[in-house]
Amino acid sequence: MKEQIAFLYMNTGGGHIAPARALEKEINRLFPDDCGTVLHHGFSERMKASRFFFEDGYRLTTNYFESGYVLFYRMTAWPIAIHFGNYLISVHGITDLIRFFRSNNITKVVCLHEVLILITRAALDAVDPSIPLITVVTDPYTAHGLWFYEKRNNLVVFSEKLRAEAIEKHGFPEDRLHVFPFILSRKFDQPYTEEEKRLARERLGFPQDGKILLVAGGGEGLKKADRLVSRFADDERSETLVVVCGKNSILRRRVEAIAESKRAKNIRVYGFVPFMCDLVNIADCVITKGGASTVMEVLAAKKPVIFSTFIRGQEWGNVLFAVNSGAGWHLTKPRQILDKAYEILEDSSLREKIRSRIDRLALRNGLEEVARFIHSFKKG
Repeated sequence: MKEQIAFLYMNTGGGHIAPARALEKEINRLFPDDCGTVLHHGFSERMKASRFFFEDGYRLTTNYFESGYVLFYRMTAWPIAIHFGNYLISVHGITDLIRFFRSNNITKVVCLHEVLILITRAALDAVDPSIPLITVVTDPYTAHGLWFYEKRNNLVVFSEKLRAEAIEKHGFPEDRLHVFPFILSRKFDQPYTEEEKRLARERLGFPQDGKILLVAGGGEGLKKADRLVSRFADDERSETLVVVCGKNSILRRRVEAIAESKRAKNIRVYGFVPFMCDLVNIADCVITKGGASTVMEVLAAKKPVIFSTFIRGQEWGNVLFAVNSGAGWHLTKPRQILDKAYEILEDSSLREKIRSRIDRLALRNGLEEVARFIHSFKKG
């Protein structure tokens, strides 16, 4: 019988849907004849309140009220909060997933968001408890306790650190933990060659010989990027500043207004783009936040990285990994950030030194390995 694999995600930033899409595409590439796949939002259309709370709430709090998000993040690690929150989303969540699993003849489920694990397990118990549930823990170094709460689950984790923490701190069964390299889109398998960089610059309309400083923060843009843009414009530099605001339309309007008011012709502003791989590879330095996917994409392209912010709790481990590896810096003030960026742009030997440090990490894309693991996983 042909497998039908469901990938469940939520739109809280790009760190959950991006690996879901990458895995679905990879399984279709590797096993076109014996696998069908369905990419599915874990909250149905009628769960509007839950979608607003978790998705819009995430975007608003992380950008404008981070302390509120951090408080929520920490409180929801308590068992009483887990049970209460799960009760609220279970009202429609379990029934809707049962209907989805049955109507699509799902034989295997891959979950890519911690909030969905409990209702997914309950729905599978109602449909067929032997259907495998595999959860991909998208945070490689610092993960919320909810990822490990349901023990009838098989976890894919991206570091030995997290594997040890799952066993020692959360009592997760060792035989249900599986460690792989981090998942990236196949576009990030290898850094661009010089010819690929040339073609990307030509395609996007960038000069071939100018330095590029990239400011990006994942799907929601980089918090307070407008301050960096304003200071960069005042410095009257010759390099090109590229700012990717993602789905954050408010940030995009602010940045565009600053560039226009200061008549800065060397500032490029984008919203959500399908060519982030091009931008990362042609950049000489990247200013970003601590999101796992963004960090690993920048390191895969072997670029120096400056962290201007991170979400306390879940992203600190990503920042530490890059900084302790000698590939990046954590700086918070616009002046400090830009001064370090200018140093990197002007010093080719420093850029080469950072590239060598990243080489020593021997990073590789775990996409194919995880896809094969999911495909071969049997009922039980």
